[in-house]
Amino acid sequence: MTHPREHDLALLAGGEAGRIRQFFLGRHVQNCAVCQKKIAGYLEMRDDLALLDLPDLNWNFLAADMRANIRLGLEAGACVRAGTPATRPWNPRPVWALACVLLVVAAAELFRGVRPHRPAAADATPVLESTGSGIELRKGANSLTLLNHHGSAAAQTVSAQG
Repeated sequence: MTHPREHDLALLAGGEAGRIRQFFLGRHVQNCAVCQKKIAGYLEMRDDLALLDLPDLNWNFLAADMRANIRLGLEAGACVRAGTPATRPWNPRPVWALACVLLVVAAAELFRGVRPHRPAAADATPVLESTGSGIELRKGANSLTLLNHHGSAAAQTVSAQG
């Protein structure tokens, strides 16, 4: 059998439990000798306190002071919670994404100036080729290109005498 909590029994003995709570606690206490003894002890303490000569206290002032202190404590707790960042587990995905982007950028920078290697011709015969954009002289893997000014077409004359 589960017994009610101590403070619920104290509220029941003082008549300060809510209606629904009082109904359920009363049903339990009717059938439980242990809880009946506890309630009898609370009622006896209440009678003993009534016999004491206590100064007249302003209970409304004390209640307002307690409410103000509770409110202040709640606000202080909210400030402390707001100041501490929420702890989230470390996620490696953004680091991996940044590493991949940096790798691609580094590879692009490294291979930007590299031109494909043309295999050397079997014979090293010089070839002179004229196009609309300029003249190219090729011999094996080496080449020399003379481009027209700003890529404009120009008339070219070639002779065997130079």
